[in-house]
Amino acid sequence: MLKKNILFWFAQFCCWTLIAYTALSYSPLHENDVTGRLVFFLSYFFVGFLVGYIYSYILEDIKPDDFKTIQFLLYPLLGSCSIGLFFTALDYFLGGLGFPDTLIEILSLYIQNVWLVVPCFFFYHLYHFSVIYQDKQQQTIKAENLLQISELENLKKQLNPHFLFNALNSIKALTISDGKLARESIIQLSDLLRLSLNLGEQQRATLSEEIRLAQNYLSLEKLRFDHRLNYTFKIQSDLDNVLIMPMSLNTLLENAVKHGIGQLKSGGEIIISATAEKNIISLAVENSGTYDPKPKSDEGGIGLDNLQKRLELQYGAKASFTIINDNKKVKAVVKMPY
Repeated sequence: MLKKNILFWFAQFCCWTLIAYTALSYSPLHENDVTGRLVFFLSYFFVGFLVGYIYSYILEDIKPDDFKTIQFLLYPLLGSCSIGLFFTALDYFLGGLGFPDTLIEILSLYIQNVWLVVPCFFFYHLYHFSVIYQDKQQQTIKAENLLQISELENLKKQLNPHFLFNALNSIKALTISDGKLARESIIQLSDLLRLSLNLGEQQRATLSEEIRLAQNYLSLEKLRFDHRLNYTFKIQSDLDNVLIMPMSLNTLLENAVKHGIGQLKSGGEIIISATAEKNIISLAVENSGTYDPKPKSDEGGIGLDNLQKRLELQYGAKASFTIINDNKKVKAVVKMPY
């Protein structure tokens, strides 16, 4: 706002300097001594500057939304008419015009002075309302950003692992049959939950963090499904530090396990891949099964709908999500810029 004030007052200074110089050029005093011309010039300048300041102070509390078109035209004219009176008086008392012979002479000079300052007052209105409009736009954008961030946070808070109880039951069974594997699984579960909490608080996560989360998740699900679940990672080697939307890959995996592998008696395979081209990273999850775009129930919770909303909020049209049936498998792909 300081820069705007500096610009405004600089424009005011230039404006009233030009008006004072123009008035002096048409005054008989322009041929007089330097002192007389200087007094006339400074009188015009300071009177105009002072009235302009008072006028701007009066309009400070007026908002563009409360200002009608007729008022936008009327206020500058009132301001110009007010200052025109001061300038007309200065012309007669300092300009060497003498006392006017007729009222028409006074009105003629008065109208000249009014038209001389009208542009300055219209300038102030344009400046004042443009600044308020820009501030309002910035506040609107800021409010929208805050709303998006808030909505993102609310969505991410819903992304808790769905398999927690199943994992705990599997680990409980292992404590009897394989204590070493049970301890390793507890460590994996602890690491997964910690990663989930940390990533849920971030706006971006590295792909390596997402892969680590995915590995822990699938390892724990392997305890439950055993030979019914097989998985393979195909990750492009130079993408470890690429920043992506957190919990995006895990959402695809949860969907693949619950609605794909979990629905097949013989189980199946999940293939996780990540590739990048032209600053766009593609995360793909292929799983055995069939995709039904119109499921019979909504037991999947927020799942893929959540993912789509988060992508839209965080990247807009730059990101995309697709899920299709491809060669007797379900293929879900998320693309986002990095």
